[in-house]
Amino acid sequence: MRILFTSLIFVFIDHAFCKLCNAKYFDVVGRVVFGEARGEPMEAKLGVAYTIINRIRHEAYPSNLYSVIFERMSNGNYQYETLNSPNDTIEWQEAKIHQDPEYSDVFQATVDALCRWKNDPTECATNFCSVDPCPATDSNPWWLAVKKRRLGGLYFVCRVSATAQSDRRSRGRDWK
Repeated sequence: MRILFTSLIFVFIDHAFCKLCNAKYFDVVGRVVFGEARGEPMEAKLGVAYTIINRIRHEAYPSNLYSVIFERMSNGNYQYETLNSPNDTIEWQEAKIHQDPEYSDVFQATVDALCRWKNDPTECATNFCSVDPCPATDSNPWWLAVKKRRLGGLYFVCRVSATAQSDRRSRGRDWK
């Protein structure tokens, strides 16, 4: 009886933490990772996948996967720029059909992130850019860019509220 109970607890915990580990999400997240991190090392691909997960958890973004991925900016473009490129979509479909190595790497990074099989190499990044500085990796009046790190040719940053940062400083703490 004890073994069964312990197994049920692990199944429940695994389900609670891995609700994104679902085949219906692999393709849509993989499409973003393919377009944004093609040619990058595996760690950068994993980082891009985790920006989606981190945005779902962040107060500045929608709280579900599809809303995060398909969120549009004020100019009407998708936040994940690759989704604005029909050529990237065609190349993604061709890579899937031919099962090329880049597709396999992207798919693996996507599954590793969504199923939490590998840790987030960015720790908390919601934004990234291929150049630094850029608006995605700079602070603004509302959100501070912290924990900046480079993975391959991409720069990743975590976002904290400018107000929260001010409050932390007044209490003698700071983000690193």
